[in-house]
Amino acid sequence: MKKIYVIVFSIVMFGSLFAQQVGNSDYKRVGELEIINTNAGEKSDKKVATELVQTVLVEDFETAGEWTAFMPRDYGIATSMRREGSPRDLESDRNRYVLGVKVEFMKRDWSWATVVPAKPVKIKGITKTVTVWVVGRNYKHTISLILKDYLDRLRFVKSERLIWTGWKQVNINIPDTIEQENYKITEDRGITFIGFRLDFEPEDILGRPFYTYFDYMTADVDLFSETKQNPDDMLDHW
Repeated sequence: MKKIYVIVFSIVMFGSLFAQQVGNSDYKRVGELEIINTNAGEKSDKKVATELVQTVLVEDFETAGEWTAFMPRDYGIATSMRREGSPRDLESDRNRYVLGVKVEFMKRDWSWATVVPAKPVKIKGITKTVTVWVVGRNYKHTISLILKDYLDRLRFVKSERLIWTGWKQVNINIPDTIEQENYKITEDRGITFIGFRLDFEPEDILGRPFYTYFDYMTADVDLFSETKQNPDDMLDHW
């Protein structure tokens, strides 16, 4: 009888220790499934990287002579031209030119002008922010980005009024309402930059030309999926 009690006692103690170890281990049971924490020995709140945000150059305007400005003739004439110069923070032999825009108004009214490159610029990845240097002349005119989402739908992202003097680095956040991806498609992620739009405030149309300048446009983009894409994957572009 003593041997039986000893055996039973040993089984109970072993079961208790085993249950305690299992309770402190990385094993968790949900219904009939056993989920194993693959990060064994690490903190459970460790975050897994899902973004790789990098800054990419969209346009340096060194060939700004290829850009085109347009404005309805009923309102005025818009002209674009490559001009020498740069913001003081960007002075270098590799950044000698900027895009200059001149608008001559025919009448005081709600009007607009667009300034577009020779070819739209596809920005790969998921764009978070677009940054561009712009010269302001203390006018209430508004600058916007003209974009296309990943389905080629035209979108406008309004920035701010040009109420400052000289160069300023303008940061434009890209809202989540602009679709940039479909989780089933990787190679078509991103937006396409079409150009700039200027909306003019009638109160600040003073019978003289309006001038503004652009330089060094960059974008902060998430390139996680692009860098993690299988190099031997097929591209659906045929």
